[in-house]
Amino acid sequence: MTEPMPTPPRPTRPLGLTIAILSTAFGYGILPLSPFLLVVWASATQRGIGTELFGGPPSWAQIAFSAAILITAVLAWVGRPPWSRWLLLALVWLQTMLLIIRFIAALTTPPALFGVGGNISGNGLWVCQAPLIVLIPLYVTWYLNRAPARAFYQRRKS
Repeated sequence: MTEPMPTPPRPTRPLGLTIAILSTAFGYGILPLSPFLLVVWASATQRGIGTELFGGPPSWAQIAFSAAILITAVLAWVGRPPWSRWLLLALVWLQTMLLIIRFIAALTTPPALFGVGGNISGNGLWVCQAPLIVLIPLYVTWYLNRAPARAFYQRRKS
């Protein structure tokens, strides 16, 4: 009787993939939801806090898109289904295009005065966010296409 062949060990999630997924979940999932979460928290605690510091409440489309990114990040973290890495890449680049459009619109509008009804989401804040708008998708694209990440999703050693 022959012995069954031992199954090769399953590849572990590389550190770079962990960084890519967590930065995507935080930058494109949690941060855009922060105004919505602030409103929910304020209404739950009966404090009269608004979202003026965040440039107003987010739209339902932004909330749904952030939730889709968080769900996709969880799927990509688990590594199943294998196409979750492609979905994560597509959502990251779609969100990046939307952020670039908002960035250009913010640069072309005059900054609001800080005061009653004003906000701090003017041009200065967008200029600080611009490097992240470019670097996160580039890093995510680069790392998700590397051999260790592909091996993790295909469940084989690289």
